[in-house]
Amino acid sequence: MASITTVVAQALHTAAIVLREDAPQDGMVFRELWERVLARKPGLEAGWLQAVGESEQENNTPFKDYVNRNATNLVKAGWLYRGARRWQLTGIGVDALDRWPDPVDFYLDACRRYRQWERQQQYVSVAMTALEQLPDGGHWVALEDLAAEFTVDPGVLGPVLRGARPPGWYLALGEDGQAGAGLPMWPFERDQWRTLLDEEGLLDQGRSSLDTVRALPDRRMPVWEALKAAKQPLEETAADQELPRQLWIIRGVDANTGVPLIRGLWRDESVVTLATGFQPPTVAARDLESLRAVVDTALPATAPARRDAVARELDAFLNRMRRGDIVLSTDGFETYVGVVDGPAAHRAERLERRVDWRNLNKPLDFLKDLPSGLASVVQDADSQVLEATEYAETVLALIGDMPRTASLPTDPAVLPDATPELAEALHMPDTTWLQDCVELLRATPQLIFHGPPGTGKTYTALALARHLAGASSATNVRLVQFHPAYAYEDFFEGIRPRLGGGQDGDTGGGLAYDLVRGPLRKLADEAERRPAEVFVLVIDEINRGHLAKIFGELYFLLEYRNERVHLLYGSDDGRGFRLPPNLYILGTMNTVDRSVAYMDAAMRRRFSFMELHPDTPPVAGLLDSWLRGRAEERSEDPAAYDDSHARLLDEINRLLADGSPGDRSFRVGPSYFMQDLAHTGDGALERLWKTQIIPLLTEHHWGDGTDVEFTYGLDKLREQLGILPPPGETSGSEDS
Repeated sequence: MASITTVVAQALHTAAIVLREDAPQDGMVFRELWERVLARKPGLEAGWLQAVGESEQENNTPFKDYVNRNATNLVKAGWLYRGARRWQLTGIGVDALDRWPDPVDFYLDACRRYRQWERQQQYVSVAMTALEQLPDGGHWVALEDLAAEFTVDPGVLGPVLRGARPPGWYLALGEDGQAGAGLPMWPFERDQWRTLLDEEGLLDQGRSSLDTVRALPDRRMPVWEALKAAKQPLEETAADQELPRQLWIIRGVDANTGVPLIRGLWRDESVVTLATGFQPPTVAARDLESLRAVVDTALPATAPARRDAVARELDAFLNRMRRGDIVLSTDGFETYVGVVDGPAAHRAERLERRVDWRNLNKPLDFLKDLPSGLASVVQDADSQVLEATEYAETVLALIGDMPRTASLPTDPAVLPDATPELAEALHMPDTTWLQDCVELLRATPQLIFHGPPGTGKTYTALALARHLAGASSATNVRLVQFHPAYAYEDFFEGIRPRLGGGQDGDTGGGLAYDLVRGPLRKLADEAERRPAEVFVLVIDEINRGHLAKIFGELYFLLEYRNERVHLLYGSDDGRGFRLPPNLYILGTMNTVDRSVAYMDAAMRRRFSFMELHPDTPPVAGLLDSWLRGRAEERSEDPAAYDDSHARLLDEINRLLADGSPGDRSFRVGPSYFMQDLAHTGDGALERLWKTQIIPLLTEHHWGDGTDVEFTYGLDKLREQLGILPPPGETSGSEDS
C-alpha cells in the first residue's frame, strides 16, 4: 500500500500540474488549488487516512495542512512561489515537472534540494541580507560572486531566491547581467524581471530581446564593494573619528639627487608628497576606477601593470588615507614616524599632505626597533605608498602615541578545543579524534582528511571548520572544490575580461580586463585585517587538481607563514603577500580516485593527514550508532532497532577486503546509508542500491571480470545475512 510519503508526493505533484495548466501566470489561492487537486485525484484523502493508519505513527495533522507544510520543500527548491496567499509555479518548477514525471521522484528531488538549502541555511540567510542592503543608485551583482562571498552553492542560492523572493532578489544576475542566471523561466517571469530592472534604471535595452533580459554591464558592482558601500556611514566625517588609525609606509626620493625626501623637503615643510609625473587628478576622483581612467589618459605609453600601480597609489593617497593616520618613512636604517594632519593638496605634478613628524631628532632603528614582520614589509616594498595597518599599534607604542580609539583585537587567533557537542553532531563516540585534528592544525595549519568514498570527509571538514571559526563561521569559512581544469587564476587571482561599457550601456569600447580575486585571496585579505579571528578554507577533492600549478608562488608560503612573496600579477602593491597565521586549510582527498596522481613529496610535507576509513575509528561503528540514535529519536526501542543497513555495509566491505586483501584504499563508507534516499518511501533501499551502490562497485571492479550484480546483489546479500526485505518490497537486484 501507499506510504505517507507517496500520498504527499502525489498531492504536490498534482498541485504543480494544476498550476502549470490552469494558472501559469496569476497563480491560485490554496483553497481553490486544493479543491482542484482532489477533483483530479479523488482517492487521495482515503489513501492518506490508510497510510497514516498503517504507519503506526501518531499524526493528527489534517491532510490539507500536511501537504501545505511540506510544500516548503518546493519553495526552497525554487519550484514554487507562495506570496500574497497565492501559489505560483516557477519556470524552474515547470522544468522539474518535465524531468520528474513520477510523483515520488518529483517529491524526493524537492526534498533533496530542501536538505541542501537546510545545510546552508545560515549562509543563504546572510547572502539574502546582503542582497537587501545593496546601495541605492541602480546596481546589480553576479549570483556566482554573491554565492562565493558567503560560501553558498549557487545552485542552491539561485533557486531559493526565485522561490522566496526576498527584497532585491532580482538584482542577483548571471555573469553577463542576464536575468535568471541560466535557470528556466516562464515568459511572464522574464517580463516581470524586465519591468523590475527598468524601474531600477538597470535594463540594457540594446542587449535585451524578446527572449532575453540583461542589465547594464557597467552597473555591475563587485559583492565586496557592494557590502562595503552598504555599510558606509552616512556621516563620513563623524565616522572617520571612530575608525582605527591606519599605518602607511611612504617612500620618496629627490629626482635629481636620489636623496630620500625625509632628509630634506618632507622634514623641512612637515609634509609627505606623491610624485605622479603628470598633473594630478582632482579630489573629485573618489574611486579607483575613475583614477584608472585618469592615469590611462595621462600615461598611454606606460605598461598596463605600472599604470595600475600608479592608480592604486593615487587612490591610497587621495581617498584611503585619513587625518590622524600614521605614516612611516626610512632613510637607510633610520626610521621616521608621523601623523597625517590634513587633506590632500595639489602641487605641480605631485600631491601633498601635511604631516606632524614625531621623532625627527630621535629616529627609530630599522633593524633593532621594528618588529620583524613590519621590517620585512618595509624592506620588500617597491611601491611609493602601501598600507601596513596591522602594525599600527606597535608603531604608536614605539613613539609613545596612543590611538584615539580602541582598535580591533590584535591578539593572535586561538583554535578552540574539540567539544562533546561537535563529536555528537558528527556521531563520534568522543572528542579524541577531533582533538587530534585540532592539535595538528596548531602545529601545521594545513590538514587533509583522506579515505574511501562515503566516509564523511567533506561533512567532517565543514563541521570542524565552522566549529573552529565559531560565531564568525558564516563569513570566515569558504569551500572550494579542485578539479583537473582548476588553475591559479581560479583559486587565487587572475585577469578576467569584461565588456567595456560606455554610457547608457554602450559596449562599443570593446573588452576591458579586471584583476579578480579568487577564494583564497579574499579569505587571506580578511584574515590579515582580523588577526584575532580564525579563518578556514576547505578544499574538497584537493588531489584532483594540479597543486603546483594551482598554488604557484603560494606553495612556499604553506610552509613559511611568516615570509612574504611578490605576487604574479603585482597586486600586493609592492609590499609582498603572506598567508596569515590565522588562516587554516582543510582538504579532503578520495584515496580510491585513480584518475589523478597522488600529491608529490613537497606538498605532502606541508600538510598533516588524518584518515577516515570504515575499518577504523571514528568511522567504524558510526552507521550502527547513527541507526540507534535515529531509532531513539522516533521513540523506538533502541535495543530492537533495525541494524540491517549496518550489516549490509559490513558485508560489502568484507567482500571488498577479501577481493583485495592488501588494498585498503577502496571500501564503502556509511554516508551512503545515512541519507534520506535509503530510508524514505517504498523501496528506498532498492533505489539506493540500484542508483548508487551498484554503480560505485561497478566502477571499482571495471575490467577485472567481476560480476558485480551477482557478487553484491541486494537479494543475495540479504539471503547470506538472513535479512528479510520489508513486506511488499520488490527485489533490489536483477538476480533472484
